[in-house]
Amino acid sequence: MAKTSATPNFDRINPAFCFNGKLRKLHRLVNTAYMAKLKPYGIRGSMLSILFIVGKRKHINQKTIAEMLVLDASTMSRDLKKLREKGYVISSRGQDSRNVMLELTDEGKAFLEEVIPIWEELHNRMEQVLGLHNIRQIDNLIEAVKSNMEYLAK
Repeated sequence: MAKTSATPNFDRINPAFCFNGKLRKLHRLVNTAYMAKLKPYGIRGSMLSILFIVGKRKHINQKTIAEMLVLDASTMSRDLKKLREKGYVISSRGQDSRNVMLELTDEGKAFLEEVIPIWEELHNRMEQVLGLHNIRQIDNLIEAVKSNMEYLAK
């Protein structure tokens, strides 16, 4: 029989109350719904978010988008590479040669015109399921964590 050791730290926690676990579960559920709709288009949710931002903000750089979407550099680079390969985004150098500016191509605009009605339908269904109050609460949670990152990192 295996010897058991005392685990007072582990014993006092309840994983069902883990904030990170709850948010990851919510993300997986929502992402599963979006991915099912986007799969036929060969695009992921983060790629669509990048296209939305590039389309709405002329000549925006990669770093700004990554900050807006809270994407790590490798995810941002991988997604942009795929978007360039599909012909949806082009890059150009800004005044500072290290600053790469992004812009939608005509193919990117046409793609968005095709996929936005599908995205809108699911978005509206999510809004019906969650309700505006809960969606605003998600925004509040994001802002609370974002504005307290220094404190949380201690």
